[in-house]
Amino acid sequence: MREYELYLFDFDNTLFDTRCGIEAILKASLPMLGIEYNEQSFAECLGLSMEQVYRRYCGDDRTRYDAYIGEFMRIVNSDAYMGAQPFPEARRVLDALKDDGKRIGIVSGKKSYKIVNLLRSQGMEGYPETIVGYDDTPLHKPNPDPILLGMSRFDVPREETLYIGDSPNDALASEAVGIDCAIVNRHNGLNDCECRCTYRIESLDEIIPR
Repeated sequence: MREYELYLFDFDNTLFDTRCGIEAILKASLPMLGIEYNEQSFAECLGLSMEQVYRRYCGDDRTRYDAYIGEFMRIVNSDAYMGAQPFPEARRVLDALKDDGKRIGIVSGKKSYKIVNLLRSQGMEGYPETIVGYDDTPLHKPNPDPILLGMSRFDVPREETLYIGDSPNDALASEAVGIDCAIVNRHNGLNDCECRCTYRIESLDEIIPR
């Protein structure tokens, strides 16, 4: 992989293993749609936005929407994610990028304060120069606006920017912006999803400039 100047990271299941929080959200919200949570539903919903999960099971029928959103946001606003841990290589990779003078940011669908709290809990709050979270843009990935906002906080050209994520939404948002994207395989064949990206990687170690 070639070297870049700016590295923008997704958070959930890219830098931190947040399966505990995702499971808690799905266990609470899917029954509102008449769906019993199981491992298959976790795999089906991994990487999808709140709206995309609803449309997957209910299409354009909005009769269950309010109950679903209520449960979804109840868990989002709880402490369900506080058991999340960084992936084993995350700190090592961020250290290597920082030591090499690279710029680092986080662009995520998680609320900003939750990202800050999780980073602080691991002594990692000093890595990102900026954080763009769910609450910072009206539209969310796969819309390009969150990445565009993150990029606007750096004076770095698009061709020197890499976005690192774990889902098709990350790849689609990067493509819409016109920047390179690396998709890391975190959960049993996620890389097999139909999405176009610049790189498919098995570990964040692969983005370290050699």
